[in-house]
Amino acid sequence: MTTSVQRLSRATPTLPTPVPDNTPAPISSNAAVKIKPNLKTDLADKQNLLTLGDALSQLARRLGADATAPMIVAALKTTSMAIDPDSRYPHDAGRQATLEDFIGSLGLPLPDSHFALNGLSDAVIDRGQVHPLGNLGGALSWPVPLSADEQRRVRLITMSHVDPHGQQPQVMQTKGLLLEFLRLRTPLPAGVLNDPAKALEALISSPEGQLLGETLQKTMQGVATDSSTMDYLLAALTLQLDPESIIAPRRNTLAGFDLASDKHWGKPLSTVVDGLKQHLVAQGKTSAAMAGVAAHVLLAGRAPALLIKDIPASVTYGSLAWVNLSVAAATIEAQTPGKVANMTFAEVMLAARNASLADPAVTERVQREVLVDWGVANGVLARKDDQRYSLDELTTLLREFNARRTLIGTATHALDADIPSRKAMALAELKKRFPEQQALFEEKLIHISRKETTPDGGVGYRTVEVGPHSMLDVAMMDLPDADLAFTCDDARVPLAALNANPRFGVANAFESQFASAVKDKKAAINTYVKHLISQAPLAVREDLEYGKISFFQEHSRTLGPGFTGSTPHPKNEQLLVKVERDGVTKAYAISFNKGTIEPVGPSRASAQSRRAANVVHETKAFTPKGDAAVRRDEQKRPDQSPPDSFNSGRTGLIADAFVQHIDLDDDAIKQQARGLTTADNNRRRGEAVSEAILDLIPFRAAFNNFRKGNIGEGLLDLGLDLFGIVTAGVGTAGKVIKIAGTATSTATKLARAVKVIGMATFSSLNPLGGLGDAALGATRLVGSGFSKGVEWLNHVRGATGGYDLLKAASKEHGPTLIGTYKVSGIETEGVAVLKNDHWYKYDPVTNKPYGMPIDGFSPRGAPELHGLTGVTSEPAYLKLYNNIVNATKTENYPAYKQGYLTGRLEELPGYRDGMGSSQLRKLAEAPGRMPHEIGILSRELKRAYVRDGEYTSALLLHDVMGPGVSVLPFSQAHYNAYVDLPSVGECAGISYAMALALHQGTEEQLLKNLLKVTEDPASAANAPFRMHLRNLQDTVKKPSSFHFGGQVEVGYDEIIDKMLASGTSTTIRIGTVDHAMLAGVQIKNGKPEWFFFDPNAGLVKFTNLTSMERGMEELLNSGQSAALRNTRRTLTGKRAYSISIFEPGHLNNRPGINPDVVRDLSSVAL
Repeated sequence: MTTSVQRLSRATPTLPTPVPDNTPAPISSNAAVKIKPNLKTDLADKQNLLTLGDALSQLARRLGADATAPMIVAALKTTSMAIDPDSRYPHDAGRQATLEDFIGSLGLPLPDSHFALNGLSDAVIDRGQVHPLGNLGGALSWPVPLSADEQRRVRLITMSHVDPHGQQPQVMQTKGLLLEFLRLRTPLPAGVLNDPAKALEALISSPEGQLLGETLQKTMQGVATDSSTMDYLLAALTLQLDPESIIAPRRNTLAGFDLASDKHWGKPLSTVVDGLKQHLVAQGKTSAAMAGVAAHVLLAGRAPALLIKDIPASVTYGSLAWVNLSVAAATIEAQTPGKVANMTFAEVMLAARNASLADPAVTERVQREVLVDWGVANGVLARKDDQRYSLDELTTLLREFNARRTLIGTATHALDADIPSRKAMALAELKKRFPEQQALFEEKLIHISRKETTPDGGVGYRTVEVGPHSMLDVAMMDLPDADLAFTCDDARVPLAALNANPRFGVANAFESQFASAVKDKKAAINTYVKHLISQAPLAVREDLEYGKISFFQEHSRTLGPGFTGSTPHPKNEQLLVKVERDGVTKAYAISFNKGTIEPVGPSRASAQSRRAANVVHETKAFTPKGDAAVRRDEQKRPDQSPPDSFNSGRTGLIADAFVQHIDLDDDAIKQQARGLTTADNNRRRGEAVSEAILDLIPFRAAFNNFRKGNIGEGLLDLGLDLFGIVTAGVGTAGKVIKIAGTATSTATKLARAVKVIGMATFSSLNPLGGLGDAALGATRLVGSGFSKGVEWLNHVRGATGGYDLLKAASKEHGPTLIGTYKVSGIETEGVAVLKNDHWYKYDPVTNKPYGMPIDGFSPRGAPELHGLTGVTSEPAYLKLYNNIVNATKTENYPAYKQGYLTGRLEELPGYRDGMGSSQLRKLAEAPGRMPHEIGILSRELKRAYVRDGEYTSALLLHDVMGPGVSVLPFSQAHYNAYVDLPSVGECAGISYAMALALHQGTEEQLLKNLLKVTEDPASAANAPFRMHLRNLQDTVKKPSSFHFGGQVEVGYDEIIDKMLASGTSTTIRIGTVDHAMLAGVQIKNGKPEWFFFDPNAGLVKFTNLTSMERGMEELLNSGQSAALRNTRRTLTGKRAYSISIFEPGHLNNRPGINPDVVRDLSSVAL
């Protein structure tokens, strides 16, 4: 391409040099052949990516972190991977390929470091986990989903669908409805129904499924793409199963089944899935054979967290672990719909942190929804529609959740902390004082005596503690007597230093630290029991909260020989709770070691005794100290709300009882912590202490045992702590490091990452926005990864601001433009494709048009700033003009300025994210706007107009690129943004001035002057230019005035013919319904130079005939710029324009036009 873009000044809108499309090259060399989509092939391609990812990960582990680039490249050449036979990888390559070859087929560079190996492994696995059909919502998951009316039509067509061969009844007449209808016509492999995802793939890929999809697409008049058939079919499946969502969609309700029912609280998530299957069958929405498939379809789109693989049973609905999982799953799914259902629990939790940071707006919404559900399940919040929660309620909820989590964090730390060891403390002190004598610390070489005066007046020594003792004994005992003497025959022992300072401070420090540790562990165990109760099923919580309770402990002892005497055993760590409520007696066993509250037979919780051989088992009533019996009596339920079990007084009573039950004040615990010195052994103080006894202390056994399993199936060393928080072990260091970042040492990263795997961070919750959010519903504007209009618009605009994505889409699909249309009655900005004279919505993420024709699409830059119309535009001008005049009055100006400089658009009433210039202008024109609001809107409207100018200039450049083409970008939108914000257009006046400038050869000076004025519109030097251009516009703005009465209507091709046929310099005035432009030819030195001028976009000159013909056709008929035009049509359907020939003499003797003034607009430099 040799198109040149000339810059006139720094005020000119930035236009980039076009860059090649960033699309991977296809494996086949025949780029013109469009391969028909094949789900089986797509899935096979995904499987290849997963296989590659696993192979790269294994290679990275095998080669190690120190592998060199040559080693890695050599391994890639010699390591093979299996190729799925159904994939697009060339079949002549066989069933195996080297990693080098397969990576090359993807168009990716070969990794040459350990870091790159792992990075590529993660990247291809991430992509492989995303299902080709996304979240299986089809047309319901489009950026702008089917409307309620369209959903009704899809369901009606589906239910009336018949077998074309007449072998089976309609869908509505088939027991089990659509899924069963398809199953009866689709041979399924044996056992496939055990895998709902594979069964669904087989059904929707079947000829009957594809026929229904095509029927829906054609009947709905939807645009046909390579995915439209599947989109309509998947939507039909969901709508048949869940017609309730058409009229009254509810976040936690699927097909009339309440996912958040109190029946699910405290139960494994698999319970919810099983309940949904049973519900669908019971309601006749599917067959028993298809229940798993039906549930999979519904959950994939609405609650994919329930499809995650390998979720531990301890992750129950309403628990903290469930909160973390739900937030992680939803934020991942928001970025990559369809991925979560193909991930394991461990993979989701590892990806949680990065996903939560990807889009703060999505994370905030997800956190609000999940915390509301947590609050309801935990009795913190009453259940009602999401939009009815006030800021105060949400603030209280967040405060309670964070307080709960802080308390649990403190408890976890206390439970994990070691009990102080007197021996360890003493060794630490010895190492400080005698670092060179560590080998002697435990050698028994020292004797301890007390210095005494003998009867004859001499000095003698009396043994105080029978020895010999070690230096460790001395430090642990910390003997207080000042007249003690240490003696030793071994010269290595530092006797002088010991005798000079025999105190180590260990004994007192141990007593203090031990007491503190026990206190902290009691509080932690208390918290843990509260946690267990709060996470129990609702029926259990209500029994414990309102029933009359009494406690029992289970003891046992072994009888001595002849059944005389007995040896007691430690009591059972479980505390039995007898509950009497509403005349029914139940019993529960609370176990710290197992982390459970389990129902047991009522008879077990009663005073009793039995003997098995020589072992006596006794159950005894247990009354906690300091507890009033009335607090254990049956309570009257205050209302129907679930109890706030964690914070209730009854739960506190049970937790206190459990702490007393396990008796952390048992002297055996302290005895073990104190350790035994030589003196202690001499006194035989340690006889009763044994590891077996200590292992029956609940918290000790739990610490030693609860982490024996992992949740990563050998791939990831992850575990769940007592409270359900995911923890990382050494085996998953690499993954944890990536989560922690790259700026710190490995040790620091690991330390920081442990205990925080997948934990969501909650800072604030805001109420739903009301009407706007509710009306837009599930609208995402353009697809996955973009929750805000600003984000998708920046994506479309591109890094360079050239809108290259639109250019590429226009080449593939036809004119593709940004514009506005209504969604649920609300004007929304989006992208659309023009096909067969209909506009269709476009998804920049998937690069596809979708849906039915848009009713009332208004392209950006089309008639917003027009300036050529037979109808007066003064009312439109005056609305904004009057608001700005009022806002800038002396008394209002400070508020206006404050709004302009610092006001936040997001706080403006009526504003929605992503509004374009037309929508912002409507806000600014509204009566009653406050001065500071007009200040905000003036600033934002100016920015929007500047963006519009860049946009229309970029479209012009897209249309005309070619050899021998030069472009001078200019847009009246940019000019009016700075010079006359209320203006509705100056196109007629600017075109007239340009026509004369082209005749004089001063066209570049005119554009420079226009841009110069924008730098300082209010200056005295620029004011005459502004006024004269405005007057010219007012004179020629009507079509008859613009054409000077000589216009004719022609097809676009006739304009090109006139440009070709003219042997002399000719300027053609061109008009649409509401816009003025120019085209023509200038003969210079006997050679033609063609031109086109659009005041919305710029001046184009052509010196190449082929480029001119192609470019003008695009500009006037088939290109992006033409799609902006509000044109009439000829009888043969061509775009039609009104044209006339401009002659300089037309300026003479016309009322309101001074030829010299018009000439000076371009001949006098500002």
